[in-house]
Amino acid sequence: MPHYDYDKDYPFAAFITNLGKYNKGVLVGEWVKFPTTAEELKKVFERIGIGAKDDFGQTYEEWFITDYDCYVDGLYDLLGEYANLDELNYLASKLDDMSQDEYERFQAAMEIGDHTGSIQELINLTENLDCYDVYPDIHDHDDLGTVLHRGTGRHAGAGASAQLHRL
Repeated sequence: MPHYDYDKDYPFAAFITNLGKYNKGVLVGEWVKFPTTAEELKKVFERIGIGAKDDFGQTYEEWFITDYDCYVDGLYDLLGEYANLDELNYLASKLDDMSQDEYERFQAAMEIGDHTGSIQELINLTENLDCYDVYPDIHDHDDLGTVLHRGTGRHAGAGASAQLHRL
């Protein structure tokens, strides 16, 4: 499991809200840490009234996400109020399964904006981290030239290209 910001043991949490009650002026929701289980989500939905009937016999069926606590740099702005919970959970599971090295490559790709347009693209990115190398000791073009000249790294060209975008 990678080290997340603020020493959290999960990548993000979402405040899931009952949309029907929200539209009636009542904020009923609960924080959920991701990754989670289907059983836990079912319990959350029960506690916030999803599946329950209102005073007129109408079932509360809809929910939305009113806020996120995110401990992965660059991820917060990509998460929406109607995000697919299965996709969020899968992304969180993929992040949790990463080594620290893989997580650093994921963060570098996020920083340069590669494949970060949607949750699906982020999930795809987690499967393609071998396309990136991170060179933490490169601080300027001279350092990059030295690395390219020596040919260090698994794929000096690919990693250097990603590093060039960051300079």
